[in-house]
Amino acid sequence: MKRLSIFITFAGLLCGCANGPTHDYYSPALVGGPKFKGPTTMALVPDVAVEKAKCLAEGYTLIGSTDYTGKYPEASELRAQARRAYANHVIYSVKDVSAPGSWHFSFGGQFGSGGTGGDNEVHIVFLGKER
Repeated sequence: MKRLSIFITFAGLLCGCANGPTHDYYSPALVGGPKFKGPTTMALVPDVAVEKAKCLAEGYTLIGSTDYTGKYPEASELRAQARRAYANHVIYSVKDVSAPGSWHFSFGGQFGSGGTGGDNEVHIVFLGKER
């Protein structure tokens, strides 16, 4: 019985790993559109708006976006949301907006964290193109 409860706890932790703000703040631009397949490519860019315009000119379809201020997006979160949205190309930008010398402490998800960073302005765009 003890092993079962340990397994259930571990499985629950793994299930929550692929969500996060990338999923929570997702805003679809296209509903019921094509389901793009193929490997997901990702690019960290200095300006999402400029790169999005280039991609649309190259024939990509805008599927959705995520904008938030918080933690740096993890690659697993980006890939998971791209799969859920049927996107095969992700562009994103991250800008550190924490105040120099600031310090914070927070509780969440049964864990405490603290430090002098983690405040990022994040813009993510999910796109698709037939390959």
